[in-house]
Amino acid sequence: MRLERPEERFEEIYEIYRKSFPNDERRTYERQREMIQEGRCCFRIIEEEGKVQAFLEYWNLDSCLFVEYLATAPEQRNKGYGRHLMKECLEEARACGKPVFLEVEPVTEKDPMTERRAGFYRRQGFCLNHFSYRQPPLKEGDGWKELLIMSYGVQIEEKEFRKYKEEIYSKVYQMEMIP
Repeated sequence: MRLERPEERFEEIYEIYRKSFPNDERRTYERQREMIQEGRCCFRIIEEEGKVQAFLEYWNLDSCLFVEYLATAPEQRNKGYGRHLMKECLEEARACGKPVFLEVEPVTEKDPMTERRAGFYRRQGFCLNHFSYRQPPLKEGDGWKELLIMSYGVQIEEKEFRKYKEEIYSKVYQMEMIP
């Protein structure tokens, strides 16, 4: 379900966020709280017995939907929650006629989870695009991350993605795009 007032569930969401992503893949507690209070991003959650079990954080931008985080409480994984949340988000994107993008790490043998994550998104209908993409730092002290872009339904060329990238950099990462 779409969470209309995520600031009221921030502590629960942040706890899953903290357990699910390494430090260099998440914002500070303060910055994440500020973004939620400003209403800058959207949330969908799975709730059981009054407690958030999984969430999907995304941005409904002018040009596209950008999925930033999908996470499930460690003890609740492999129950289909991520698939359910992604399905809801994709239905919203279809209703507003926008393309959907997300970032993934390059698949490596060294980290089998990279293939598992990319495979999950492929099963949801996302396509891996074959151009380089750099995620800006999320907080001071973090570096740029080499990632890949997945797009829902069809592959996209780097030139076509540029207009979406400009808006993602500007609104999600609050910085100008470096050419």
